[in-house]
Amino acid sequence: MLLALSLLSSCARANCEPLILPQFPHAGIKVADEVESLSVEEFPNLWEWLARLNKLRQELEE
Repeated sequence: MLLALSLLSSCARANCEPLILPQFPHAGIKVADEVESLSVEEFPNLWEWLARLNKLRQELEE
């Protein structure tokens, strides 16, 4: 038992710093205008993703 305790005490603890995410700039009016000009027929996956994102935002606001 003493041997096991001496081996365990030599284990180093992992350094667990919080994850730092990069800060991205806000898209702005130019990007919003460009996205609004994209058609649903040409970019259905984009519009589906935006709809899901909007639904999540609404659920989190409740």
